[in-house]
Amino acid sequence: MSEVLNFYQQQAQAGLSPIAWLADLQKKALRDFTRQGFPAKHQEDWKYTSLDGFLQQPFTEASASYSAVDAERSDSPCALRLQVHNGHVLGAEALASQLPPGMMVQSLQDALKTNPERIKSWLGQIARHEHGFQALNSAMMQRGVVIYLPAGVILEEPLLIEHWQDNEHQAVHTRQLIIAEAGSEATVVECFQGRSGCCYLSNALTEIHVDSGARLTHYKIQNESRAAYHVGEVAAHVAAQGQFNSQSLSVGSKMARSDTRITFKGENAQALMNGIYMTSDNQHVDHHTVVNHDVPHCHSEQDYKGILSGRCRAVFNGKVIVAKNAQHTEAHQQNKNLLLSAQAEIDTKPQLEIFADDVICSHGATVGQLDEDALFYLATRGIERSEAVHYLIHAFAAANLRLIPHRQLAEWMAALISQQLRTLS
Repeated sequence: MSEVLNFYQQQAQAGLSPIAWLADLQKKALRDFTRQGFPAKHQEDWKYTSLDGFLQQPFTEASASYSAVDAERSDSPCALRLQVHNGHVLGAEALASQLPPGMMVQSLQDALKTNPERIKSWLGQIARHEHGFQALNSAMMQRGVVIYLPAGVILEEPLLIEHWQDNEHQAVHTRQLIIAEAGSEATVVECFQGRSGCCYLSNALTEIHVDSGARLTHYKIQNESRAAYHVGEVAAHVAAQGQFNSQSLSVGSKMARSDTRITFKGENAQALMNGIYMTSDNQHVDHHTVVNHDVPHCHSEQDYKGILSGRCRAVFNGKVIVAKNAQHTEAHQQNKNLLLSAQAEIDTKPQLEIFADDVICSHGATVGQLDEDALFYLATRGIERSEAVHYLIHAFAAANLRLIPHRQLAEWMAALISQQLRTLS
């Protein structure tokens, strides 16, 4: 393990920023990484997820130079697009003319050049380095996207950030920073993809500041190469009367770990977390969510569904923490899983930690198989079993898809589910 840590420590040390305050952030993160190392199964939050395959092969930081090679584009319906190809941000200048006045979308590198003091007040303020990948992301903090919405600005159309990797044994550590000032509104879609069969590491961290009365919807589509490793966190602070909507779909990668952490910083704020994950042979997907109700009169909803087939494993750990002074909290979470084979395995653990006494909270988890009576009924109507299975799976996911506020994005995600269904065994 020490050789592996040293390999990544050297890469981080070589990439320290010439900007003093940013270099200080990176050095602190590097110390955290050195202290923590990579997660291990003896740690409670990683007890079901093994990193043995990842640790057996080195992943080298993406090159600082860029060779213009066309990357595949997703079939997303989003007209506003920005591409992050092997860590390099493309298309920011062309996108700028399509944005409302005052809104800024830049690469992290450019934002640090043009607005270093503004970025200083936000960057790294939410990330907590709860495990080694997050600390390594901050230590390697050079690449990524900054999105800034001034107060009252409304972005009418969803903005797509396409993360694409196609270099073998490459590591890309991207840091996204999204600032939605008071009364602003936007939808941001992050889609993670890669060349089929390519083995790489995508280590992403997205910090989101939702100011008072702002509304931010964030989509995360994890459709990485089936040989890739994906580790990502979405962390949001939501101020008074702010609304944060998290929509996620996970269908790709060999091993994926996704953390979502929301903290309410002001009263009467709301958050919705809606996710679907699908796994098949030789896939492992691990979702951890935390909602911190630190103040009174806030409302959160979590609804995650898993569809598992073949020899695979999925993990869901959802936690709601209600602080002592957070009276009049309302928080609900549920996790439902559909197992399509005897070799599929799910570990689910919804949790409530409540220190206030005037709250409305609930949590639950279910694991089941397809309804044989429903399959029989469809068979009597002349529907082939394979087609009937697809009908029932889509029906299982439909309730979550209906929670998606953008119809075209919901249809795109449904199409990705259909595509994954064709690979299920």
